[in-house]
Amino acid sequence: MPFFSLPAELSNPQKSRHQVVPIPYEGTVCFLKGTAKGPDAILAVSDQMEYFDEETLTDISRFGIATLPPIPPADTPEEEFNRIYETVKEYGFYAAETAVKRKFPIFLGGEHSITPPLVKVAAEHFGQTLSVLQFDAHADLRNSYTGGKYSHASAMRRVLDYTPNLVQVGIRSFSEEEFRECPDRIKKIITPKQLASHLEHSIGNIRSGLTENVYITFDIDAFDPAFAPGTGTPEPGGLDWNTVCCILRTVCKEKNVVGADVVEVAPLGGNNVITEFLAARLVEKIIAYTSCG
Repeated sequence: MPFFSLPAELSNPQKSRHQVVPIPYEGTVCFLKGTAKGPDAILAVSDQMEYFDEETLTDISRFGIATLPPIPPADTPEEEFNRIYETVKEYGFYAAETAVKRKFPIFLGGEHSITPPLVKVAAEHFGQTLSVLQFDAHADLRNSYTGGKYSHASAMRRVLDYTPNLVQVGIRSFSEEEFRECPDRIKKIITPKQLASHLEHSIGNIRSGLTENVYITFDIDAFDPAFAPGTGTPEPGGLDWNTVCCILRTVCKEKNVVGADVVEVAPLGGNNVITEFLAARLVEKIIAYTSCG
């Protein structure tokens, strides 16, 4: 199912600026399962949303939103990393600008381990001008977890292999290992409490920590579980919708956002579609903000 269930003339991969890529992988999930079903669940509810964005007052479907075939899961985390990297590199999202501007990819996870190969592709194009803005409940800075360095709990540690420019927002859980091995990163974390108490100052810190070109990775558990209960490891004390939109709007206006992913949606089933609807709206907002400034 294509995002928004758009007709062919608005979802042609050659003509559409935005490219939605499902990656239904959950090979290293360590608690609640279900993130492999996240991409389909997000796409399924997307056709219940309006094309018209209420903030930018724009019909975002006119920019074109193509949904590409899913990248199928591999047998091991190492193989999955390579499969994602090779597939996305072949797509050429960051190639020379075309008539519809440079293609803008949005990847739907799946677990957070899909992010490092995506960042690797972007970093090979943008080099040291690339930074990563992470929304998450967890720091994900372990060097390895449950025996593997490609664990979803090590996603940002692997991202640091490709760019030193990392801004972490919404974090409220990290291990002693992460505190010991990455103290400078932990000190710079922007927590939900900081955002609630000093929003403008915190957004200023986010802005100053980012370089010219920004890749956004959004673990849905950055939101408080009241808003996103369908995720593998929910943490209390999370972000709310308006705060997230305020940050995204500012970053998309002042920086060149080159791509994004939304990960760790684990559908609860039945009529409880709160989390996947939130994720779909998040994708819609990223499209609106990056298209309209």
